[in-house]
Amino acid sequence: MMTLDELLALLPDNTSGEISPADLRAVVTDLYDAAHVGKSQYAYDWSTDLTPGNGKLSTDQGWTDTATVLHLAELSGDDMAFGFVLIDRGQAEGVLLSAPGRSLNAAVTGPSVDQGTYRDVPIQVREVAGAEPGNGDLVTVTVVASV
Repeated sequence: MMTLDELLALLPDNTSGEISPADLRAVVTDLYDAAHVGKSQYAYDWSTDLTPGNGKLSTDQGWTDTATVLHLAELSGDDMAFGFVLIDRGQAEGVLLSAPGRSLNAAVTGPSVDQGTYRDVPIQVREVAGAEPGNGDLVTVTVVASV
């Protein structure tokens, strides 16, 4: 996302009509993205792979209270783009991973780190309930916003 100063720099005083279509499109797209941060729940498959493919997630320490990194594919299991906007803007209080009879509740401690097709999200686990899901088990990821 662009800062306000970056957006305004694309829109100089328009008395001479010098706003390019590309600059206007960039401003409108960024404003739209900021207003539509996406949904808050996503379907993923649990993975034991620390570099998860599309639709998969894992942590650096499994389903434990010692996990410090959530490895999260940029596309969920239903091919939805994950809304990293809240996390990267510091507006996500936490993430909740849930599956039947189990949950992992974690605070988000910083912005995501782009690893290509997945991102590393720094976390601090608050609570774990239930056993680790099996490889490929469905896990719902819920972003808890602080705004």
